[in-house]
Amino acid sequence: MKTHVTYFASFFAVSCFKYGLSSSTFSTDMYSLGTQIYMGLIQISHIVQAFVLGPRLILSVREYHAKLVANSDTASAMTQLFLRSASMCQLAVVC
Repeated sequence: MKTHVTYFASFFAVSCFKYGLSSSTFSTDMYSLGTQIYMGLIQISHIVQAFVLGPRLILSVREYHAKLVANSDTASAMTQLFLRSASMCQLAVVC
């Protein structure tokens, strides 16, 4: 679960960087060194987000869900409940 928080925090950080790009300071001076460095960092972080963090987040969520399903006893408990109630209904009909 800690990795999920890390992935979501990184997505939030990249989104904040992209939102910061719409600042009026960057739009007036697109060719300054600071703006070029900022845009380069946004591009690198976007690529890392799209090709590393995104798939890892999806795989970790799937793995977490698979563990929950594997450790779940809900299906067997529901089957037992259904069989128990069905046998009680049969007993009531016979009597």
